[in-house]
Amino acid sequence: MDILLSRILAFLNGTLFYDDSYIFCTWIVKHYSEMYDTDFTPERIMRETGISRSSIDDFVAHLGKDWKWDDFLVTLQHNHETRLDQIRSRMIGLTTKEIVHGLEKNETDEEMLEYVSKICEVIDKSERIFLIGAHYPISVASEFQTDLITYGKNVIAYHHYDPTVHFTEKDLIIFVSATGRSLKGFLKNNGNKNPQAGEVILITQNPIYKKEEYKISDWVIQMPGRYDGININYQLMTIFDLLRLHYYQQYFIGHPER
Repeated sequence: MDILLSRILAFLNGTLFYDDSYIFCTWIVKHYSEMYDTDFTPERIMRETGISRSSIDDFVAHLGKDWKWDDFLVTLQHNHETRLDQIRSRMIGLTTKEIVHGLEKNETDEEMLEYVSKICEVIDKSERIFLIGAHYPISVASEFQTDLITYGKNVIAYHHYDPTVHFTEKDLIIFVSATGRSLKGFLKNNGNKNPQAGEVILITQNPIYKKEEYKISDWVIQMPGRYDGININYQLMTIFDLLRLHYYQQYFIGHPER
């Protein structure tokens, strides 16, 4: 089944413009868990964002054949229930311990499990989670993003042209960079947006950023291997699967199967 949230994220992650459609989609992601509330309405969106009713109706109509708001909302709610059912069925019998055991890493299984658990705690405490990196690595994170939003977290791909983004202590940045150099450039060039106000997780192949004297992030998940090798994409997929599984078990259902 086509999941409406995935279509919204495909647009939101790939768009190049800060416009009413972008604002509408970011509002939906932020308030996704509120879709069953009575005030989840176009009037509320207009009031809180300043976009027009015609912009809302136009975007909704493009999501479905001549959809109206009620069609959109009913489909969103139905897809949410369907996604939760899919997640529950996919997670049956899976354990983070098994995934960690098969993951290429420089730590022991126990050390990696403890590290992942702490990162999931940071994820849970964060109000916004920004995914930053090249297009393909962030595309690999699409299932992680979709599941975390389904769990009620606000997870969005960062776009430099969004004038409203100013990082706070309640934010989490997940930055993917094989060498780590692009994170250094991001922090330097976006100082006015205060990117180090909250927590920063660097996912990289460069072991140097795990050393205290070269530290540029709060957390580092370091993947062994040759820089920019094909294998990094498989490692990334496994890491994001590990995080969404562990978060589901540790916080969404509250019973980690370790």
